[in-house]
Amino acid sequence: MGSSTEWVKEFFIEKSWLFLRVLEKMWERASEEAFSVKRLFDFLGLSEGSLILDLGCGNGRIAINLAKLGYRVVGVDISPVFIKDAVEKAKIHGVEDRVIFRVGDARRIDEELGEFEFNAVLLYWSTILGYYIDESIDADILRRIRRITRSNGYLLVLNTVSYDLTVLRAGLLGTSISYFNEVDKDLVYVEIVKFDPVKSMVNSTWTFYKRVNRDLIYLDEISFKLRVYAFHEIIRLAEENGWEFVNAYRDITTLTPYRPLLSGLNVVFKAK
Repeated sequence: MGSSTEWVKEFFIEKSWLFLRVLEKMWERASEEAFSVKRLFDFLGLSEGSLILDLGCGNGRIAINLAKLGYRVVGVDISPVFIKDAVEKAKIHGVEDRVIFRVGDARRIDEELGEFEFNAVLLYWSTILGYYIDESIDADILRRIRRITRSNGYLLVLNTVSYDLTVLRAGLLGTSISYFNEVDKDLVYVEIVKFDPVKSMVNSTWTFYKRVNRDLIYLDEISFKLRVYAFHEIIRLAEENGWEFVNAYRDITTLTPYRPLLSGLNVVFKAK
């Protein structure tokens, strides 16, 4: 694709109807995931009623379920389609008084949410960081997040792909791996993931098919590129831009400690 930002527009705006189906599937585990986040909030002393920013919120599965658990939440996503669906879901779940959804760009987040001061900011499921390839853009995003976070507030980078785990898989399975994913009874997609260890880049192509009886009918294809950070890199990047490393976990459900090569990124930072 052309510039490093084109895929973001294609994936989340132009062809958002496809990825929305994937997000809808993820609602099956949404309450469980949100409860795991709450467990971490409890451990950090973030009480119910705290103001949380879910940045890159998709169609609201984490934000809405955190609101149901008693938090005040602002969900932001670059996709108007996702945000429209999230607003509708907030009404269905009866939490429209505790969650606000807005269309927004993380690269201008302090300008767009300048009226808020958050107790914690959540980046969940490999979102935002690495999207724009250029490390300086991620550094700027981290600085902007810091500006709208209270002193001693938290940044949580959770359930995020790590360089360590990506390299391990590439070493065991090769640098090109294919996956077959069932979204629902009518939709499947084939994901081909290629890893470039020189640039620390994941290149992924998702080809969507409509399932009709035993036949698969081609629908569309989306590709994206993601800069993958090693554990020490994400810590350095955050600490250079207003954050202090607190802890890292292999699993936020059990809060077991981070283990090199065996863990994705579940990292907690505190505002300096």
